[in-house]
Amino acid sequence: MTLLDLPVRPLTPLLEMHLGAGIRAAQRLHGGDISDTFRLDTTRGPFVLKTSPQKAGRRLPDGFYAAEAHGLGLLRPAPFVTPDVIAHGSGPAGQPYLLLSWLPPGEDTPAAQDALGRGLAALHARPAPGFGGLPDNYFASLPQRNPPAASAAGFFWTARLEPLLTRERLHLTPRDRAGFDTLRERLPDLVPPEPPALVHGDLWHGNVHYTPRGPALIDPAVGFSHREVDVAALRLFGGVPRRVFQAYHEAYPLADGWEARAALWNLYPLLAHLRLFGEGYLGRTREALHAALNPR
Repeated sequence: MTLLDLPVRPLTPLLEMHLGAGIRAAQRLHGGDISDTFRLDTTRGPFVLKTSPQKAGRRLPDGFYAAEAHGLGLLRPAPFVTPDVIAHGSGPAGQPYLLLSWLPPGEDTPAAQDALGRGLAALHARPAPGFGGLPDNYFASLPQRNPPAASAAGFFWTARLEPLLTRERLHLTPRDRAGFDTLRERLPDLVPPEPPALVHGDLWHGNVHYTPRGPALIDPAVGFSHREVDVAALRLFGGVPRRVFQAYHEAYPLADGWEARAALWNLYPLLAHLRLFGEGYLGRTREALHAALNPR
């Protein structure tokens, strides 16, 4: 495609001002259900643009890219590569944008997998002030609250599960909801005590990017939460080798039963997918709820 064919066109003068460079071409990148993402080839080298033309039925929430930029900033300094935030804001007709540095692709090698596990352990070992207490942000396009909480279990219920369970179009039956009521009562006993940790918050394998400089994390939905949130998310859709978890466990051992508890933590992204994409996720949500209430 040429530059004129793409949603980049209305933003071009503004982007060139931020970059201090001319844009030669734009190439659409794969992935993402929320943003249109492009590699921009410029006179200063490549950059990444995320944008979403404000069309009827498709409008990003206010502050969406500002929240993403804030999350990327919190992940620094970290043992990971994270893209630099060049600029974010609104262009003509209110079209939002986020301009990032380009991260060249690298190889998914055993050494890179070990680095991912150790790096995530180091991120989680970084002291955090408490559970919650960050500005509200987004999980995918859904609002994500981050109020302070006294415990990991309390935060997970009040800031993650409960807000989704009160939303419409979840396709849950009265029996499903009764199961979540039981989970709420039992949650303090199901969650092992841990200090709060900064978590990426949406760490499925598609948000891990291997680069020549090491593993990179993108598209965060950060929070101060229980560290098993991220470990569980890496297991949700597969694609992450077991050696990543072995490297993590060697660097920062997980409490017994962490693998069985993945179903508990993954109730949040599964409910979010149920809300966003429909009842195709209902079966997996029910399976996870059953597993959470009946840990092995």
